[in-house]
Formats: sequence, C-alpha cells, structure tokens
Amino acid sequence: MPTTFSYEFSTSGTPEEAQDRLQRVLTERLQRPSGGGAATNLHRAMRLSKKSESSLAYGPKLQVPMPVSTLVWLGRLLSRENVRVSFSGEGGDEAETRVVVSGRMGHGGEAVADREFWESALGAARWRTQEPL
Repeated sequence: MPTTFSYEFSTSGTPEEAQDRLQRVLTERLQRPSGGGAATNLHRAMRLSKKSESSLAYGPKLQVPMPVSTLVWLGRLLSRENVRVSFSGEGGDEAETRVVVSGRMGHGGEAVADREFWESALGAARWRTQEPL
C-alpha cells in the first residue's frame, strides 16, 4: 500500500536561493534514500524529473535496464511514486521561504516518506520545522 506524505519547513532566503542551495543535496540524497550502498538502493533511487522556478519533482530511477529492474521500475511508475519539493516566499521584513515536501512512496520506500529523512536531508540544524500539513 503506497504511503503518502506532506511536510512543511521554513528557512531564510528567497525561494530561488533556497532551491539553488538544496537541489544538489536533495538529488544526491534521493539517489541513495536508504543511506546504504548502490545494491541497497538499486530499486529505491529517485531522479530529478522536472524543475521549475518554484519546485523540484523527483520520480523513480531505472538503475540497470535488466528484466527484473525494469519490472520493479514499471511497478513504481504505475503506483505513481513521486516526490515534490515546492518553494514559496512567506513575505515579511526579511526574506523567508516556505518549503513543502510531499509525495507518495510504495513498499520499500517508507524511509523517504518519513519526516526524519527530510529533516536530515534538509539539514535540520539550519531549518525551523513546523507541524505536518
């Protein structure tokens, strides 16, 4: 059964600055979501599939075009696994950016749906977290 998630974070800077600062870190982290080696993440890796001015979208990544890997990848596509990170300004006197992370992960991708994964990936020490949506 797929797990859906949505979390909200806040950081300083404009949405463009926050997106530029976080894109590389998030892309690297989603390529190895379990934190282990390549074999551990073979069927869990995500890739940057779309980038706009205010968001980043990630989808399942086909690591090895072998029959079993292709079937697992197709299953992940059919179950609509995805991650979306959107950036929006909060206004006020100083530049503040609201970051909303949401998505859907299937069996084996529960780590990506966990709030702790995102706090770690986003550098929780530099972020003020808010209650989940």
